[in-house]
Amino acid sequence: MVFTDLLVPGGQRAEPVIGDAAVARALVRAESAWVLAQADLGCADAPTAVRVASVLDTVGDEILVEIASEAEGGGNPVIGLVRRLKAEVSDPDGGQDAARELVHRGLTSQDVMDTALMLLVRDSLGAVHEALGSAADELEGLASSHAETPMAARTLGQRALPTTFGARAGRWLDAVAAAHAATDPDRLWLPVSGGGAAGTNAAVLDLAGSSNDDGLSMPVPDRLGLMWAQRLGLNAPASEQVWHTRRRPLIDAVEPLARAATACGKIAGDVVISSRNEIAELAEPAAKGRGGSSSMPHKRNPSMSILVRRSAVACARAIGELLESEALAVEERSDLAWHLEWEPIRTAARHSIIASTMTAEMLAGLEVDAQAMRSHLGQDPVETAGSPGTGNSADQARAAARRWKNAKEKK
Repeated sequence: MVFTDLLVPGGQRAEPVIGDAAVARALVRAESAWVLAQADLGCADAPTAVRVASVLDTVGDEILVEIASEAEGGGNPVIGLVRRLKAEVSDPDGGQDAARELVHRGLTSQDVMDTALMLLVRDSLGAVHEALGSAADELEGLASSHAETPMAARTLGQRALPTTFGARAGRWLDAVAAAHAATDPDRLWLPVSGGGAAGTNAAVLDLAGSSNDDGLSMPVPDRLGLMWAQRLGLNAPASEQVWHTRRRPLIDAVEPLARAATACGKIAGDVVISSRNEIAELAEPAAKGRGGSSSMPHKRNPSMSILVRRSAVACARAIGELLESEALAVEERSDLAWHLEWEPIRTAARHSIIASTMTAEMLAGLEVDAQAMRSHLGQDPVETAGSPGTGNSADQARAAARRWKNAKEKK
């Protein structure tokens, strides 16, 4: 799919991970893995399940328009998707009832939607984690090479006492390194969602009669959930921990995306200020078509940093919307809160990917004018009278670089 949203510059960076086609693929993956999990449990004929899953896995982007138009009627895209998937495994004469029955058996729309969203969040976390690693590597170099490059610290918008650019880069690095650790998908609890129509697992329990009891003490819903999760590379909560209206698992999974974006936003904010003509200590990497003005061709705008800051704020707002939805959740399945979550989840994922990848790219070519930094020191004798110099700024810079290096070695 081609990204064409003119109101989200940079969105093409995230489209393969969180765009409409990716959402559809995640929904199909959830349904396909569920079919195979039934066979793993022994409550479905294995050859039939494999055949059904192979058919489902061939469903492509051509279903987007169809299921999107049908989503209005059912209130979510899963209902139309299930109808289409059942049709895919049926023959024109109405046969293949056993195959058709395996699709979506024991699930409800929310189980599939929530699980697909968790897949999308996991993939987004992976993309952000990788980009932050690259950004941290660049910052390690800046902190080390500029550990003793003097510059004026600025507090509350005003020039203050001397520091070093390496110390500032080291603080950037600490925040990015923390976000890098927080976005590691392998360290997060990313559960599938089960429970069925009313969160009681009643339909799944009905499958127990057709399963092969191997004497394990684990209840059938737990075993089936575990097999489903293993097929998808997600975690499996106990069947007693249905989270249809207990949304903390999803919020906890999405929050690190915002943490990553806001860490990048801090860097971008500093670059915007430091690239002003009257300061000119930093500049984004020059590239054809970047940073230009439609009416002032002489300008070199910090366009990457501006977009990163936008994405950081968009992520923070999205988390606020998810918390609001959590507060709106009611009864066993919500009529409003669940539907409100979908767009903020995509917003957080999309903008976190934009912010992290753009920051890594910007840092790789960041232009540092050490002479301009030095020139801003001592311009006002009152400011620097009795100044203790740069204090332990150089030590701060080198310590941050060491912390990141040690973190990489431990992984």
